[in-house]
Amino acid sequence: MAALAAFGGELLSDAGSMGAVVPSSRVLARRIAGCLPRQTDGYVVELGAGTGVVTQALMEHGLQAEQVVPVELSTNLVRHLRQRFPELMVLGGDASKLGALVAEHLPQASGRVSHIVSSLPLRSLPLPVVARIIREVRRLLPPDGTFIQYTYAIGCRNYRPLDGFERLATSVVWMNLPPARVDVFRFRPVD
Repeated sequence: MAALAAFGGELLSDAGSMGAVVPSSRVLARRIAGCLPRQTDGYVVELGAGTGVVTQALMEHGLQAEQVVPVELSTNLVRHLRQRFPELMVLGGDASKLGALVAEHLPQASGRVSHIVSSLPLRSLPLPVVARIIREVRRLLPPDGTFIQYTYAIGCRNYRPLDGFERLATSVVWMNLPPARVDVFRFRPVD
């Protein structure tokens, strides 16, 4: 119930920053988490952690608390996430400055981010912002690192150019309001 209240409060105070009008479903969150290995050597950074639905699914998937790093811009939602997941290092900040944010709060993470999961509304953000976010994702991921993004544009499979990424899988989650598509990309640095 606290998650719904946090989401509703954020929607009322800053609707323009929200990528959805309802929180992601547990079914969608489990689908996203299921795209990752149960064990990984590095960190799993979650962009746009919101109320923590995907964060919870990542934990239930078997990832260790010290590996899951939720990132959220909204100070209200950061507060909510820190209360809900006191065992996690929740980072409050802008995903377009992700490298600096991670370096500041997790200096030992350099070169140790294996996967990035994004709930950010990349299709509705301005192109320059998206370009900065993707640039930060590329900087943090190692070759063959995984980038998982979901979108409500289930019929359109053409993302804005993700240079250096190869799509590995795509699937639609119908049990979400609205239905969503989960895309899994592998980072392939361009020479």
